[in-house]
Amino acid sequence: MNKKSFSALVTATILGMLLTTSANANLIQNGGFEATPTGPSQGGGSFWNYYSANDITGWSGSNLELWTNKSPYEGKVHAELNAHRSTKTAWSIFQEFTTISGQRYDLFFAYKARKSIYEEFRVDVDNTAGDFWKVDDHVTNTWNTFSKSFVATDVTTTLTFTTVTPATGTQGNFLDDVRVTVPEPGALALLGLGLLGLGIARKRTKRA
Repeated sequence: MNKKSFSALVTATILGMLLTTSANANLIQNGGFEATPTGPSQGGGSFWNYYSANDITGWSGSNLELWTNKSPYEGKVHAELNAHRSTKTAWSIFQEFTTISGQRYDLFFAYKARKSIYEEFRVDVDNTAGDFWKVDDHVTNTWNTFSKSFVATDVTTTLTFTTVTPATGTQGNFLDDVRVTVPEPGALALLGLGLLGLGIARKRTKRA
């Protein structure tokens, strides 16, 4: 392989790695709840419908409401965690995603109250540290954002949102733009390893 061809290969590979890192930045599928539900609405109103969470791409758990008229944090849709008090139990939604044991990850999401500043929910990550957080600083007209880090302890991790207040009510916690990402130094380290490998390959090419 001549020098010109090798340089082109290096450039293409680096660009590919950067594009792949960008495309796969969020490990949460459908974190903005924008994907069209895979099952029919079970009820709703002019600007909202509720579905089995299993019909919301990427998510599982209890029913989940999708809203379009409450100024989403991003996109055109956001979710409401609480839905329908008839079960007399708290509501949860969750998603399992692939992780690397020992790797640190950043968790981010936006939230606000539907009607009451006293609304509250819990966020759990199923690592061995048992990381969880209670989110209770809601306001009704403004999105707040949540940012924390956790260390994965298995090849998969489950992120869960569970209602606290109201535990079984019909008015509750709005969620949007849920993200789990690898911190930038980790992404850069992966890129560095790739560049190192390309350098070694180039030396071998010269020797050949």
